[in-house]
Amino acid sequence: MATRVNARSRREGLARAGIWLGWWAALMLLWLALVDTLDPAELLVGAVAAAIASTVGLAVHQRGYIRFQPRAAWLLQAPSLVVSVVVDCALLTGALWRKTVRRENVHGITIRVPFHHGDDSGRDGARRALVNFAVSLTPNSYVVDIDPEADSLLVHRLVPAPLDRVLRREEQRAARRSVSRGQGGEP
Repeated sequence: MATRVNARSRREGLARAGIWLGWWAALMLLWLALVDTLDPAELLVGAVAAAIASTVGLAVHQRGYIRFQPRAAWLLQAPSLVVSVVVDCALLTGALWRKTVRRENVHGITIRVPFHHGDDSGRDGARRALVNFAVSLTPNSYVVDIDPEADSLLVHRLVPAPLDRVLRREEQRAARRSVSRGQGGEP
């Protein structure tokens, strides 16, 4: 019995150490990206700040305030996100050209996109956060609101354009869910 308890507490300790290390590494990388120097004093300050923030992150995680469980397969979408950023840069360059050189009016648009909000699980929370990040990372769009009652996203686009891959996928997911509910089943 004592052996099982020791093995379990060892696994929990390793899991906590892994979470802390993950936070520390991500925050240290962010620090390096922001300061853009390898000066030893800056590295030390960054390491200490990342350690403090990692400890807070671990405490928040242990209390259950963070429910974030992304799927590893979602990383496969990263290349299409890079493409979306490049396409949006081209769209905005064209809009800037039309506005400054040709003196045309350029107007943004706010659209509502069907979006399954989901529940309070870590998986749905991660999906909402990452969709919000992916849409807002592209220079032409940002999420204004996620409406759980209407199951939709309110997205502002600086230049009207067809939906990007992330928004099309979420629109299709919401449509499939709507069809399956109409047939009496839950996805």
